[in-house]
Amino acid sequence: MLFKKFKRKVYMLLLPFIRIIKILNWYVYLKKSSKIKIIVGAATTKYEGWFPTDIDILDLTKEEDFERFFSQKKINNILAEHVLEHLTDKDIDLMLNNFWNYCAEDAVIRIAVPDGFHKDEIYVNSVKPGGSGEGADDHKQLFNYKSLSQKFEEYGFSAKIVEYWDESRVFHQGYVNDERGYVMRSFINDERNNSGKPVYTSLIIDFERKR
Repeated sequence: MLFKKFKRKVYMLLLPFIRIIKILNWYVYLKKSSKIKIIVGAATTKYEGWFPTDIDILDLTKEEDFERFFSQKKINNILAEHVLEHLTDKDIDLMLNNFWNYCAEDAVIRIAVPDGFHKDEIYVNSVKPGGSGEGADDHKQLFNYKSLSQKFEEYGFSAKIVEYWDESRVFHQGYVNDERGYVMRSFINDERNNSGKPVYTSLIIDFERKR
C-alpha cells in the first residue's frame, strides 16, 4: 500500500510532463490515422492502431477533455475494459453524453465489465462493490446485460450483446478477437478459462448509434 502511494505521488509530480508528451503523441496519431480508435482507462494497455488514454489525460466526465482531443476528428472506436464499474451513475451519464457528442455516426463502443449474472458466487463476491477482489473496493456498479444495455439505450445507442451470463445463469459466448477491440478478461483470452470452463469472463457489449 505504501509503495502504491509512493508511485502515485511520483506520478502526480511528473503528470504535467506526461500530459505534454501525451498531447504530442496524440497529434502524431491524429496525423497518421484515418480512423480514431481509443482505449479509455488504459493504464499500461497498448494495442497497435489504438490510442491509450487514462483519467488524468481524458476524464470521461469532462467535455473539455473530449473537445481538446476530438474537435478535429470524431471517434470511430472506443474500448473500455473494466472501467465503467468504477463510475457512479452521474459519471456514466456525463460519459454517455460525451460519447454521443464526440463519436462518429458509425462508431462502435465496446464495453467489458464484470458480469453480475455470473453463476459463480465467488466471482460475484470478488467483483461486486466492496467485494474481495483486487480493485473492488473502488467498484461502484455491478452490471448485467439488461442494466448495461438499458443505460446506453437511454442515450440513443443500440446494444449487440457479445459475451454474457443470462438471468438463468447460462453462459453465452460470441466474442472473437476482432478490430472492435481486444478484451483480455474474456472467455477466450483469460488464462483462468484454460480448462474450457467459463471461470472468469466479462459482460461484453458493443454499442452503436441507433439508426
